[in-house]
Amino acid sequence: MWDNEVVKPHPPLIRAMRIVKQALEKEGHHVIDWEPLNHIEIYRNAQLILVADGGEDYRRSCEASGEPLLTSMSPETDPHPFDLEVSLVKTLVGPQRNRTAWELWQLHAEKRALRKAYLDHWNATKNRSKTGRPVDAIISPAVAYTACPHGLNYDSFYTTLGNAMDYACAVFPVTFVDPNVDIPLPPHEFHNHEDEAFYNLYHPDVFPGVPVGLQLIGRSLEEEAVIAMVEVVDGAVKKHAAEGVES
Repeated sequence: MWDNEVVKPHPPLIRAMRIVKQALEKEGHHVIDWEPLNHIEIYRNAQLILVADGGEDYRRSCEASGEPLLTSMSPETDPHPFDLEVSLVKTLVGPQRNRTAWELWQLHAEKRALRKAYLDHWNATKNRSKTGRPVDAIISPAVAYTACPHGLNYDSFYTTLGNAMDYACAVFPVTFVDPNVDIPLPPHEFHNHEDEAFYNLYHPDVFPGVPVGLQLIGRSLEEEAVIAMVEVVDGAVKKHAAEGVES
């Protein structure tokens, strides 16, 4: 999944996916491009379910200990300006409020329909694979960027997809940011305001040497299979690491 059509990954993540793709193909595996389906709808549904109590659970837990409810880890003087006044998730969810039991059940009904559509979408990959079987897993970023400055970690959908669809996922290391290789890409047609903000955030000198990892997404209840597939991917990447990546 080169792009989840919510926030496009930074250049180091795209290079990491090229590394994995080429390593797997050299080992004889068939790799196809994943086509996103209903991702904004899934993101909105998942986040509405997560905040259905209007933040009451957070408040009660903090009140029990007397600790303040932290809203950001950003330092007072941020050396990395970030043009994102309102995150995408707040735009999708709207004002925070308690939802009724009926409203919550409607969200869960919507979630079941989204899961069924994604299951059908996954199964349909048998028509594009060389084996005649659906793909075993999805390789994608775990987040659209590598470790970022404090307070700028807003995007979460690459992992929220696994939460919402009840998929088993595992994260694995691939490479490190190389400022000489991971140069900014030309502007693309932005999916939304958050996508544009993260595009503008990327500068090679902000992320030099930072580890770059990806995630492997398997189906529901396939935790053991996901661990085994990550071992296969990791072995292939290490075996072909010295061969370089073609552009």
